[in-house]
Amino acid sequence: MATRNRVEGSQVRLGVIGTGGMGQGHCSRMNTIPEVRLTAVCDIVPEVARKVGEQYNVPYFTDFRDLIRARLCDAVLIATPHPERPPIAIGCMKAGLHVLSEKPLSERISTAEKMVETARQSGVALAIMFQRRLEPALAKAIEIARSGRLGTLFRATMISPEYRTQAYYDSGDWRATWRGEGGGVMMNQAPHILDLFIRLSGMPNEVYGRCETRLHKIEVEDVAEAMLRYPDGGTGYFYCSTNELGPGQMIELFGTKGKLIYRDGVLKFYRYEPPVPEFTFQSTQMWSSPQRIEETVEIPDIPHGHAAITRNFARHLLFGEPLVSPGEEGLQSLELANAVWLSSYTGKPVRLPLSRRAYDAFLARKRKESKFVKTATGYQRVTDPQHTA
Repeated sequence: MATRNRVEGSQVRLGVIGTGGMGQGHCSRMNTIPEVRLTAVCDIVPEVARKVGEQYNVPYFTDFRDLIRARLCDAVLIATPHPERPPIAIGCMKAGLHVLSEKPLSERISTAEKMVETARQSGVALAIMFQRRLEPALAKAIEIARSGRLGTLFRATMISPEYRTQAYYDSGDWRATWRGEGGGVMMNQAPHILDLFIRLSGMPNEVYGRCETRLHKIEVEDVAEAMLRYPDGGTGYFYCSTNELGPGQMIELFGTKGKLIYRDGVLKFYRYEPPVPEFTFQSTQMWSSPQRIEETVEIPDIPHGHAAITRNFARHLLFGEPLVSPGEEGLQSLELANAVWLSSYTGKPVRLPLSRRAYDAFLARKRKESKFVKTATGYQRVTDPQHTA
């Protein structure tokens, strides 16, 4: 998507909207990015807005519209709860501000698409914080998967332990509720790995999902899994849960020409010589198989982490550098998550593209019928220590 309205000068004046744990983490790393200057913060809780503004010596606001009117920013980074992001992003983009959104763009595909369309109409940039795309092993995995070296995909598997305590869920009244978050593990913890899974395997065209609340005292899923069908006939499976501890995060792809395995940061690639279909019908031996050759995988030394995505966003605005994670690429993982829930609710497979109307009706029904009473121990705004980079 072309960005018509570029930023003049040597730095992007960036405001942070939503200064909870994630937003404060973003503020703390701004001074490490040469192309960015933090110029404003915004939070709906006045004492939090004031505290963070004074900490970083920048003006603070409690309403994003006041931040827009102040004309202190070229762009904003939005780190509010997911359902609040679309109206804020759309308001900012219509006012000419570029937007970098935390993941996911929204809790549902229909409003996320409105964000993408507003960016297109306004000529501003919309990016999403998919910083794991730049993790060296995963960047290499994407390169291999897109090179054609796997051949035709037969199977794609993803397993992602994303453990959280009950104290984590109790830290805010919005967490793990239909109204405040719009989903559970797929909406908060797993979007990164779902994005990578889709980048590696492609988008399925049919989803048969199952969601459960198996352990935690929450009203959304702490376990999600799905069987997938791909347009070329391949199959897939994914599982994610906030009940399970690592290690064991993995993505495995099996194709006609080879196998790609990512597990807990380690990447391996095996080439089949000759390809499986060719050998299957050429061999006259009962117990033989193609030669399996493990290739040396050279992992690139590249900048990664949240700061790298923010810097890429700024350099896109200043110099036209291509975006690593453009906003429109945040639609696919969100659509997949929505499809898994709709399938789980109906007990039937769901075809993609997902019916936006059907999912919106499902979400509205869950919110209307919710009788869940959230017991929060106070709104704790503590940055995940894993997200300090």
